[in-house]
Amino acid sequence: MLKIATGASEETDTVEAVDEALEIAIAGMNGVQPKAGLAFIGIDVDADALVKAFAKTLPGVELAGCTTDGEVAGPDGFLEDSVVITLFGSDDIDFTVGIGHGASADPMKATATAVADAKSKTDKDAALCVAMPEGIGPNISNIISGLRAALGEDFPIVGGASGDQLRFQGTKQFCNTEVVSDSVVVLIMSGPLIYSCGVATGYTALGNRHLVTKVDGSTIHEIDGKPAINLYKDYVQAHSVHFPLAVYSPERSGFLLSSPQAFDEESGAVTFVNPIEVNNEVQIATATRDEIVAASRAAVEDAFKGFPKQSPDAALFFSCAGRRAVLGTRTKEEYESFESVIGGAFPTAGFYSYGEIGPVGSQGKSFQHTNAFLAVLLGTAPAS
Repeated sequence: MLKIATGASEETDTVEAVDEALEIAIAGMNGVQPKAGLAFIGIDVDADALVKAFAKTLPGVELAGCTTDGEVAGPDGFLEDSVVITLFGSDDIDFTVGIGHGASADPMKATATAVADAKSKTDKDAALCVAMPEGIGPNISNIISGLRAALGEDFPIVGGASGDQLRFQGTKQFCNTEVVSDSVVVLIMSGPLIYSCGVATGYTALGNRHLVTKVDGSTIHEIDGKPAINLYKDYVQAHSVHFPLAVYSPERSGFLLSSPQAFDEESGAVTFVNPIEVNNEVQIATATRDEIVAASRAAVEDAFKGFPKQSPDAALFFSCAGRRAVLGTRTKEEYESFESVIGGAFPTAGFYSYGEIGPVGSQGKSFQHTNAFLAVLLGTAPAS
């Protein structure tokens, strides 16, 4: 048995918002005792007040979560400056949380500590990890490498990097009553869980591939031996975050998208969300709003096709802050993909992130994604 319920509130007072969201979620549990909760909140929500209010209402129930670039909760869909709380209960699946600090300085240690913390609270075999790392500072690719080292190279990891509504000033993660930054927080589900994922971007690469020839971390100085900014001048005549870079690497099929953050007209350098290695091949990428929305439907379709039951018990949703910025008033259509593809009412929660984490297909090894939509369907394995 698996029971998941989500509640949301846009009350401006944090305690009132937590109380309202929990009232809705607890009612949705239909008497099933929750074992853990996920909370996604706006950057201006008082995270300290949130964790205290949660612990007061549900003492002994574990909590993990982070700040976001925008929250999602069914049936409301896309929300901003809200509190979204999802409760998890089961008689045969455990839900445990963990935290590791210092993600920028030592991502391997931070991820190992978070995983060990969560796994120490159950004797069941881990089935799925939901990760919510710091979104500003750490290399998300290194975070994922650390999680894979701690959990297994092919272990399924999903989630997103915490955000702050594109302010890029600082994000927060929380685990039980601890509120921090520069950390990795995980929720690990252990036992007879079934899941399926779908991921898509909708972006198309333009023109020929070009070679990165000079780079410093996330800043590309030269492409094809010329100032990196020239690539944008040649293809789109614009310096815009709405044109990410398609980056090719040997370890994955297709490309990883990386959004530009800053253009230096004087030096010709362009700084991106993710570190990019020298000798990577790159292209400018673009997508229309229609293509971005269509990609969200394609991701849900892929997840649904790979799901081993007729319908999911719940869904999690991780999408890129860059997609939200492009979609504007059409952002709600990404959430609506679940209803249009699967139909029916089931708990759905998620957030807009600074980097998405998930398999390339419905299951398997997890990678970093950017400008992507990730759908995760959850259920419990039928009794044998």
